[in-house]
Amino acid sequence: MIMTINMREVAVKAWVGIWYVMYVVLRVLLRVLIGRRRREWIQSVLELHYTRAYSIRYGQICGTPSEPAVSRTIHRVFRKYGGKNFIDVGAFIGLHTIYACKVMKERRGTVIVALEPDPKNYAVLKRKTTQLSSVKTMNVACYIKDDEEIEFHLGCSDSSGLSPMGTIRPIYLHPSYYFKKELLQDTIVVKTVRLDTLIRKMGFSIVDLIKMDIQGAEYLVLTDPTLDLSKVKNLIVEVHYRYGTRESNEIVRSLIDKGFKVTALYPNEQENYWYLLAYRGKMPW
Repeated sequence: MIMTINMREVAVKAWVGIWYVMYVVLRVLLRVLIGRRRREWIQSVLELHYTRAYSIRYGQICGTPSEPAVSRTIHRVFRKYGGKNFIDVGAFIGLHTIYACKVMKERRGTVIVALEPDPKNYAVLKRKTTQLSSVKTMNVACYIKDDEEIEFHLGCSDSSGLSPMGTIRPIYLHPSYYFKKELLQDTIVVKTVRLDTLIRKMGFSIVDLIKMDIQGAEYLVLTDPTLDLSKVKNLIVEVHYRYGTRESNEIVRSLIDKGFKVTALYPNEQENYWYLLAYRGKMPW
């Protein structure tokens, strides 16, 4: 088993290496032909980056630009199995929200709810989804209590001035969270909603998929014994604790207790996060 895992990682690194060489050559050619600014614009629009090669881990040759494990799950649930209801918890600027729209092609009855607590990120999310009639956006944080006003730590920004790394303060209680260096000391106050309250208020009889990426707060939300996920068929969660830690194991046990089957998607104990797929019927993979 260890030999198989090692060979897989060697193959992944070799594939990424090939992509990296092609990526560098492409950047040089574009710089010569059209200049640096136009090259950066084209790369931004087409979302070209050698890290897309890591999608090979998830059965995709060139993959999608962002988080291929999540994109593949969205595609399976909404294209292959005909799902209609999607909740994007920690939507950032709407990458997966918009991808889900494209996959579902605005089919009748489609409802997508996107939650994002960071006001800067939310403004971009709102602007990008304004023309998408199936999308409802909410500037709130998913938490264990409704209508609370809690402290939210902003994340370090990238060149665009945005950050996907912000999170709620209580995660400091959990020593396995490795991303504290990505947080600023700056805090804001955000409003909260419980996940089951949101499902009830939206009137969902079934939620086909929940995507959750909330930077460590998934531990608080998913291990809450009062959380009702009985209407949820599938979850894809980016767990921000190393695979095998106490927090990771408690999240898995909690979802199993709620009636889910749980699969870890190619976990690596050396990485500080991993993807968890929880499902009730056939595995959407």
